[in-house]
Amino acid sequence: MTLLYFSPCSLDKISISRYTFIEHLFVVVLNLRKRDFMRTILHIDMNNFYASVECLYRPEIRHLPVAVAGDPLNRHGIILAKNMLAKKLGVKTGEAIWEAKIKAPNLVTVPPDFRKYLKFSRLARQILYDYTDQIEPFGIDENWIDVTGSTLLCGDGSAIANSIRLRIKQELGITVSIGVSFNKIFAKLGSDMKKPDAVTIIPHDKFKDIVWQLPASELLYNHLPEAD
Repeated sequence: MTLLYFSPCSLDKISISRYTFIEHLFVVVLNLRKRDFMRTILHIDMNNFYASVECLYRPEIRHLPVAVAGDPLNRHGIILAKNMLAKKLGVKTGEAIWEAKIKAPNLVTVPPDFRKYLKFSRLARQILYDYTDQIEPFGIDENWIDVTGSTLLCGDGSAIANSIRLRIKQELGITVSIGVSFNKIFAKLGSDMKKPDAVTIIPHDKFKDIVWQLPASELLYNHLPEAD
């Protein structure tokens, strides 16, 4: 007897014997208790999200410092987001446009278009659903996902994170930073540690070496991080 199934991480059809299937199921059952205590959580943060989406639609400004900003004529002249070039020049989210242009005289400002941002947010989430249905949005450009139940089919947390990172980059044209850990706090911390287009792992057996040396302000809710 041959059983056929589809992996949620691949479109390839895999044929396995009854013996192999039962053996595989036995391994799953043996690991259930261990897996209940050790989750695999990813935090996906889309880098410089608003500005990155705008640069997709305006390729002529990709090489320039770019900021998504309100309308100063309507007293909404605040920087909402910026790309990496603007960030390197010291432009900060929440400051006035005139302040930003002192630091970056050639700063290009574009008005926000939330319809585009919502579209890309949904497209990115559709990719995440290929790996798990346990998704918790954290704003328009960030998501936590629990892939504990997917690791036997999709690989470990690092493999899943890199697969997601590459797919979003290739299919949507934007980059993400992903943190991988055993809880949401450390997964979020990991996604903040390397930007852009990176994966950071904070494993259970090494989290003290990585986290204990950081200031408490780096943890979630202990500070108000500057938005992308």
